[in-house]
Amino acid sequence: MASIQLVVFAVDNQEYGINVLAVNGILRAKKFKIQLLPGMPKSIEGIINLRGQIKYLYNLRNKFHLQDETISDESKFIMLNICGSIAGWIVDEVTDIVKMDDKNLEIPPNCVNDSSNHYIKSIGKIDERLIIILDPEKILVQEDLEDISIPDKLVI
Repeated sequence: MASIQLVVFAVDNQEYGINVLAVNGILRAKKFKIQLLPGMPKSIEGIINLRGQIKYLYNLRNKFHLQDETISDESKFIMLNICGSIAGWIVDEVTDIVKMDDKNLEIPPNCVNDSSNHYIKSIGKIDERLIIILDPEKILVQEDLEDISIPDKLVI
């Protein structure tokens, strides 16, 4: 029986999970100043300076069409390895790290997992908890990935 280890986090009181292998690190929001970028898609909250490198932050509230809320000092940035780059997701809280067996995972039906939310890999069950497991590479649409691509040369 195969199993997966997940980082579990909350956005708007809903639990989501992501494979621990995709996670590059977890940062506290209060330690960083988010710089806003004009003209960026609404899903990109801004950029931060992480150890001398610019990293883009995506607000999952905007991505999931949830009510906007101010990023609090308790918010976290989950830094992910996405398509050869590192970008972060802004979440309300990181709540748990769990190991889940295949028997506790259920793939949503095609009618739920249509083109607008194809990033849902499965739904995990732990007792009464339901954890929506996300695919980090599919959650960002192609336009998002183009916005964070790094050019070969900097032209000034």
